[in-house]
Amino acid sequence: MKRITTVLMVCAMLLMIGAAALHAQDVDKLNYPKLNPIQIPDVEKVTLPNGMRLYILEDHMLPVFNASVRINVGGYLEPADMIGLAEMTGEVLRTGGTEKWTGDEIDEMLEGVGGSVETSIDRLSGNARVNVLSEYTDLGLEVLAEILRNPTFDADKIDLAKVNQRSGISRRNDDPQQLAIREFLKVIYGPESVYARHAEYKTINAVTREDMVAFHDQWFHPENIQIAVWGDFKSDEIIEKIKQYFGDWEKGNVTVPEPPQVDYDYDQHVYYAEKADVNQSNVLVGHLGGLVTDPDYADRIVMNSIFGGSFGSRMFNNVRSKEGLAYATFGSYTANISYPGVFIGFASTKSETTGKAVKEIVKQVEGMQNNPPTEDEMRMGKDGYLNSFVFNFDNRAEVVNRMMNYDFYDFPEDFLAQEKEKVEKVTPEAVVAAAKRNLHPDKLRVLVVGNKADFEMPLDSLNMGPVTEIDITIPSGEEKNELAITPENLARGAELIEAAAVAHGGTANFAAVKTMNVKAQVTVSTPQGEFPFPIESTDVLPDKSCTIANMMGTKIYDIRDGSKGWKTIAPGQIGEKTEEDILDEKKAQLRDLVWVFSHLKSDPYFQAVYEGPGQLDNKAVEWVTLVDMQSETICRLAFDPATKMVVGRSYWGSGMMGGEGTITESFETYTEAGGIKLPGKVVRNMDGQKMAVMEIQEMTVNGDVSPDLFNEPTL
Repeated sequence: MKRITTVLMVCAMLLMIGAAALHAQDVDKLNYPKLNPIQIPDVEKVTLPNGMRLYILEDHMLPVFNASVRINVGGYLEPADMIGLAEMTGEVLRTGGTEKWTGDEIDEMLEGVGGSVETSIDRLSGNARVNVLSEYTDLGLEVLAEILRNPTFDADKIDLAKVNQRSGISRRNDDPQQLAIREFLKVIYGPESVYARHAEYKTINAVTREDMVAFHDQWFHPENIQIAVWGDFKSDEIIEKIKQYFGDWEKGNVTVPEPPQVDYDYDQHVYYAEKADVNQSNVLVGHLGGLVTDPDYADRIVMNSIFGGSFGSRMFNNVRSKEGLAYATFGSYTANISYPGVFIGFASTKSETTGKAVKEIVKQVEGMQNNPPTEDEMRMGKDGYLNSFVFNFDNRAEVVNRMMNYDFYDFPEDFLAQEKEKVEKVTPEAVVAAAKRNLHPDKLRVLVVGNKADFEMPLDSLNMGPVTEIDITIPSGEEKNELAITPENLARGAELIEAAAVAHGGTANFAAVKTMNVKAQVTVSTPQGEFPFPIESTDVLPDKSCTIANMMGTKIYDIRDGSKGWKTIAPGQIGEKTEEDILDEKKAQLRDLVWVFSHLKSDPYFQAVYEGPGQLDNKAVEWVTLVDMQSETICRLAFDPATKMVVGRSYWGSGMMGGEGTITESFETYTEAGGIKLPGKVVRNMDGQKMAVMEIQEMTVNGDVSPDLFNEPTL
C-alpha cells in the first residue's frame, strides 16, 4: 500500500508540473487588449493677491476634505551651529499651539471629529497636511491657518521636541545600515554640506524659542506657500473659504535663497567606520549622482533597474546569488531636482568577505559599461517602470500634489508622460552610453562599516586610494564651564563641603556606611503621561549594587558586582552590562553624597571649586563644582546658604527616554537613617523637561544583605 501511495503521489506531481508547463506556454500566446488611456483629472490653479498659490481638485467619491501645503523653507536655511532648528520648528509649529488654541486643545478638537492636521520641515521644504470630514472643512482650514500664521511655540513642547531629538541622536549608531548610509552621504557631499550634516547635542541645545519664532517669521509668508486641496467640495466655494482664512495675510517680500551647489571632485578613496560589535560589514561604493533634468534621465531609469533595482538585477544575481557575498544588496544612480543625487552600490556581507564584496561591486559597475544588456534585461529594466506607471494616477492626492511640485520647479505638466515615452524608446546602446557617461569605476569612493579585525584583507590592499578612518563617536553636548580654580575658590568650596557633611550627619557616620537598602516610589514622566512604580535598591560599598523595579508586573533588574553586571534588556531577557555601563556607574558613584562625604577626609578624589551664588528652582543657592584631579567636572552641587544642606545637583548625563543633556536634581525633603540624612524626595529634570520623581519610603543603613542579590538573575 505504501508503494502504491508513493507512485500515486509521484504521478500527481508530474501532472502538476506538466500542467504548469502547458500553462506557461499558453500565457505566452495570450493576446491582451490595449489598456485604456490614463485619464488625468484637470487641476485648477489659482493665485491669490498675496501670492499664495492654490491647486484645486474636486473629488466627490468620499465625504472628506484634504489639503497639502508646501512651504518654501528647509533645513538648508538653518545656521550650522543650530542644526535641528528647522525640524523642531516644523514639529512645534503644530504641537506648540497658536494664539487661539493650545496644542492640546487642537488635539482634542481634531480627535473629536476624527480629523488630523500635521506639520513638518525637512531638508528642502516645509509641509502641512489636513484630513477631515467635509462637514468640518472650515475647522480644518481654520486650524491650518492658525498654525501657519500664529504659532506660539510653547516652551514645554519645545523641551519635548528637544528630548525627541536627543533620543534620536543617542540611538543613531544602533543600526549599522542606517549608520553606513548616513556616513556615505558625508563622504560624497562633505561632512559640513547641508545635504549630509545632521544634528548634534550641541546644536539642539543651542536652539531657543526665540530662534524658532525668528525662523518662522523670516520664511513663513503667503508668497512662499502653496496649498493643494482635494475632496468633496465645490471649487468656487473652497476658494472663497481659503480666502476667508488666508486672504488678509500680507506678503513678506522675502527672497528665499536657492539650495547651494554641490562641489565634487571625482577621485578614489576608501573610508572606514569601526563598529566592533558586528559580524558583518556594510559596504557602500559610489560617487556623485545626477539631476532629474539631465537629458539622459530616462536612459538611467532603465540602467538603474538592470544594475541593481530589483531581484533580477545584476547586483542581486551576481553579488548575492552567484557569489553568495551579500545578505542584502542593491544599486542605484539617484537623481534629485535641486541638487545631484548619489550613485551607490551596496552590500551587507559577512566580515570575512568584505574586500571581496567591494571588488565584486566594482566589477558590476564596470560591467554596465562593457556588457550590453540582454533582451531579457531590457524588458525587465523597462517593465518595472512602465508597468507601475499607472499608479502615479491611482488617487487624487498624487495628482494634485505632483502638480503643485511641478509648478514650484517650473516643470511641464506632462513631465511624466514625456519620460514614459522616452523610457519606451531606450535601447541597449543608450543604456551602455549612459553608463559610460555617468559611471566612473576608476573613481569610486568606498565606505565600509564593520569590524576590521575580521576582514579577510586590509582595506589598503584594495588599491582604491588612501584609507581614512571615520570617527562615529557621538560628541557630548556638555558645556564646559570656565572655572576659576583659585586658592580662594578652593578654600571656599572646601568650607562649604565640610559644612554640608556636618549638616548631613558628619563624615564619621558616612565613612561607617557599609550597606544601604532603599525602598522607593518612582514616577516617570513620558509624553504619554506619568507612570508610578516601586523600586528596591541595595548597595554594598564599594562596588556591589542591585536595583529591582516592578513595572506593570514585570521585574526590571540592574545588578553590578565589581567590574561585571547584568541588566534587563527586554521583557523577560537579561544581558551582560557593557564596559560603558560599568563606567557610567562609576561616574554616578563619584557624585553620590554618601561617596562624597565618606571620602572627604580619608581619600579625597576631587577638588571643590566655589562658583558663587545662583538659583535652583527660583531659590537662592550657592554653587560648587566638583572636579577630579585632572580638572574634569564630576558634578555641580547646590547648597542652601543658611542650613548648608545640599539641595540639588547638576551634571551631564543620559535621559530615561534616550539622549543626553544637562540633568538637574532638586532635593525637596530628606530621610534620616544610621545617623545620616539623604535626599528623600528628588525631582529630576533634563534641560528643563521633567523626567522623574523619586520618593524614599524606607531606608536602612548597615543592615543584613544576602550575597545572592548580586548574582546573575534567573528568570
